Amino acid sequence: MRRTVVGTLTALAALAGLAPSPAASAAAFELQVDRGIVQSVSRSELVLRELDGSTVALAVGASTRVRVNGLPATLADVLPGFVAAVSHDGGAPALGVRAFGRVARVVHRGVVVSASRRSFVLRADSGETLTFQRALRTRVLWRGAPARWSAVRPGRAAEVTHTTSGVALRVVLRPRRAA
Repeated sequence: MRRTVVGTLTALAALAGLAPSPAASAAAFELQVDRGIVQSVSRSELVLRELDGSTVALAVGASTRVRVNGLPATLADVLPGFVAAVSHDGGAPALGVRAFGRVARVVHRGVVVSASRRSFVLRADSGETLTFQRALRTRVLWRGAPARWSAVRPGRAAEVTHTTSGVALRVVLRPRRAA
């Protein structure tokens, strides 16, 4: 189904995190929202089967904001079968994609190298260095009990469950293992 929303509802798009650039908002435009089931995704295009059965191909670009299950994500995290709403201005690349579906989860174990309010770096047991983003829903456990984000400190052993785009979903911390 396709809905057309004209200029004055730009504020609603800003609240949803799908605001266009200031130059684009100054000019008149029509914000369209297409909803449906994702059929395919590539770097430049997302194909939806809308609720009325029609298929629509929508352009996406590097500036397209993507959220999967409410978390920041990349287009690689949007999979066929997900339900999605795509906000765009006609043929221009989409401003935003909100998708919902079962996300692939990955687990890495290692030692925390550094941590800040929004992210942390893990040296995995395999030797690679990985950076994870913190989300509002990231759960932290210290020795099996719920803990605050401040428990994520350098030197602690960690098991991180995360999305393929690097958003930490769960961080289980333990004292560092003896070498």
